Amino acid sequence: MINTKSFSTQSEIRTKVGIPKAGGMHVIGLDMGYSAPKGFHENGNFVFPNYCKKINGDIFGELTKNDLIHTNIATGEKHCVGNMAMKSLNEESVVAEDAIFGRNHYLDPSFMVTFETALGISLWDIKTDGSDVFLQTGLPPEYMVRDAGLLRSVIVGNHTFKLSIGQVTKTFDVTITDDHVDIMSQPMGTLNSLLYDENGCRVSNAQELMRSNLMIFDGGFGTLDKFIIIANEASKTTDGNLGMKRVMEETRKMIQEDFDITISIPAMQKILKTGKFSVNDMLSFSEKEYPVDSYLERANQLVCNEALESIREYVFKINYLIMTGGTGEAWFEDFKTRLSGAKVKVIRGNQNSNLPAIYSNARGYYFNRITKLGYKG
Repeated sequence: MINTKSFSTQSEIRTKVGIPKAGGMHVIGLDMGYSAPKGFHENGNFVFPNYCKKINGDIFGELTKNDLIHTNIATGEKHCVGNMAMKSLNEESVVAEDAIFGRNHYLDPSFMVTFETALGISLWDIKTDGSDVFLQTGLPPEYMVRDAGLLRSVIVGNHTFKLSIGQVTKTFDVTITDDHVDIMSQPMGTLNSLLYDENGCRVSNAQELMRSNLMIFDGGFGTLDKFIIIANEASKTTDGNLGMKRVMEETRKMIQEDFDITISIPAMQKILKTGKFSVNDMLSFSEKEYPVDSYLERANQLVCNEALESIREYVFKINYLIMTGGTGEAWFEDFKTRLSGAKVKVIRGNQNSNLPAIYSNARGYYFNRITKLGYKG
């Protein structure tokens, strides 16, 4: 049976020494994905679920090492972020999903909370007013024209806030200027990550990759992005119906048909981790649990088949199919097996990294930027 936990959004804050950096600048490679912000910076990497909840009362008990609380200093508003916020959800929780997954989610106040949380984690051990910070990020290819200005409007400006990670709280007063922000096409993050090893040096087959016909298959939560290079000509598409969000929607639709309950997408994360969902009977005061794996497996295979069909016309034109993102990782073995009769090489976007595939874009953003800032490797 399918491992439901592997489909849930991760939460971790890792520190690492020896990450190459560009002199004089603190670079942040940030992937503000629909499911989770993923960051790669000079002191490590992190990921946390894209969900926050306003705190109206007092916090009881000790916070664990990955518990996150964001405080807006100007208003005093506090939000728990990531896993801590997810704990409050159950199968019957009502969530404004458009504020998280809609095209205009940048303008929702919750986006600023999650962005500043990511910014605080990235700069946790760095003293800066922002003048020496460069933020490299990206967007799905077909969202670049419309969304770049919206995303930039959130990033550029002053950010004064407090962030608590576990028992430690720090205050940030950071101003990011427009010339210290760059937004690239998201799949290019993975391509750049493939070109560099852990020391920021070009890998031996970098030139071969750059000269080959290839497709970067970036399966994210909200979108499936395809970046295709054939005979040195690049094309790109974004499909908003073939990401992991669609898998979650199909899963909950099947559950709703059998049990007449509606589960929010964020609440699905808790179900994926436990492998079970609950059905409550208010009349008899009873609660029964049911496994989610069969529903998830059917939904995942349905969307995976559609995604594979969407690249049929390219399979015999490309030398490499580079699968990246959390959804790309979930479908990797299936794609590799079903394309084994073709000459195309199916490879992972994180093959030159010791990090999971979800970090490929953020890692590539980082190495691309430090190289442009003069890092030679």
